[in-house]
Amino acid sequence: MSENLHGLLQSPQPPALENVMAEQGILASILLRNADFDVVAEILRPEHFSARYRGEMYRICGDAIRNGRFADPVTLRSAFQANDAIAEYGPQKAITEILTGMMAAPHSLLRNYAAEIVDMATRRGVRAIANGVLWGTNEFEDDTATAIISRLQDQLQALAAGSDGTRQAKTASTATDALLADTEASWKAGNYLSGLDCGYDTLNRRLRGFRPGAMYVIAGRPGMGKSALGIGIATRMAITEGRGLYWTGEMPAEELMGRVVSARCGLTLDTVLTGMFDGPNGPEPVSGKTMERIVAAGMEAKRIPLVIDDREGLSVQQVAIRARRMAREPEGLKFIVLDYIGLLRGSDAVRRSGNRVNEVTEISGEIARMARELKVPVIALSQLNRQSENREDRRPGMSDIRESGAIEQDARCILGLYREEYALQSRIGADGSVVRNTNESDAVYQKRAAEFDANLERSRGKGEVLILKNRGGKGGIVDMWFDGPTTWFRDQGEDGRGPAW
Repeated sequence: MSENLHGLLQSPQPPALENVMAEQGILASILLRNADFDVVAEILRPEHFSARYRGEMYRICGDAIRNGRFADPVTLRSAFQANDAIAEYGPQKAITEILTGMMAAPHSLLRNYAAEIVDMATRRGVRAIANGVLWGTNEFEDDTATAIISRLQDQLQALAAGSDGTRQAKTASTATDALLADTEASWKAGNYLSGLDCGYDTLNRRLRGFRPGAMYVIAGRPGMGKSALGIGIATRMAITEGRGLYWTGEMPAEELMGRVVSARCGLTLDTVLTGMFDGPNGPEPVSGKTMERIVAAGMEAKRIPLVIDDREGLSVQQVAIRARRMAREPEGLKFIVLDYIGLLRGSDAVRRSGNRVNEVTEISGEIARMARELKVPVIALSQLNRQSENREDRRPGMSDIRESGAIEQDARCILGLYREEYALQSRIGADGSVVRNTNESDAVYQKRAAEFDANLERSRGKGEVLILKNRGGKGGIVDMWFDGPTTWFRDQGEDGRGPAW
């Protein structure tokens, strides 16, 4: 009785994750027709085989063929015998099993075999990771749950990257056919955009939209409005194109949507967040009519198809997990905004090295890969270093991007954000006047102060988006309006205080 009960309590034996016939079929085809190696070489690696000796036979065949030698059981006999894994199993036994009843298979079938073998190998890897979790073999003494999860994500991502070889390369012919089909569709529709509509007409015309699969960077010094432009693009793009994902590492989702509501109803962010305003005798509640405006704007904001992830300290892989899930859902996924790169976390291995440049390089590469994998534009916000503030012209350049040159290389497009009004205001002293230089005469100071006041007045409410890099397109400056109280950007063709979205 106890033995029967013990049997019932045992976990079921998992199925074997191998396809021996597919592995033998590929080896047989290569040994009988060497050209078949090229059909699967891009997809299949020796470690994908379930039996090590078969993987070694595949490797030896491949080495011989790549070196221009003929590969068959006779010419490779000594190489097979000298290999420890094959010798342990038995070279003649292995060859007999492979060639008995086998023949060279059609190329389409070989590719299917290879994809099956890779899939089985990937699933074995997933099972090994799961067993490591079950038995705690991949944990260290000082580990935290967060560190373990991060390591698991790294391992799963490596498995996914390794199985990507099953995707076939495109010929010039098929790639051109796809290009011409897209071009003809745009031509017939009269659509000048080759990417997604960001909701800002001037930016659309310069960039031709935000292309799926590309990484875009919005860079600026603190206070210039990176988050304002990021949420502005996300809001308008979501309304125009469909559901997007916005990750923010520095503000709660409620505050982010407060900006959207603030811009919609034309009230300051503080008023929207608190329902109060600064009256003559101190803070006072807004009127019932004003509260109705806030609620009405909020009801409009609820309809925006935007998902906000405000978890702190995430890695790109953690953001990608949510993005992949969204992409599989009926609503789909059209774009991602990351606010901002400096708050994303690299892998544990890179972080332990203590080299922040290497960490940002890794993060930038993962953002670019995520965009390509999910086939959506990923818009990443980035800080600029302080060098630009030491120049007479404080407009940013690509060399001002903080911590890593990899961002310049990975991004399809880099947009530098600059507001002269904000830059000038940083030079105003506590008395409300421009700071006086040491040993500056009254006449010189008064002249400089007058010029400063004129420049400040001329720059009020204006912003610039500098196109620092635009792969396949033009650079230049896109002039915009910036509404400080509601922290919102608008095209210069729009009313500076008109509808935000």
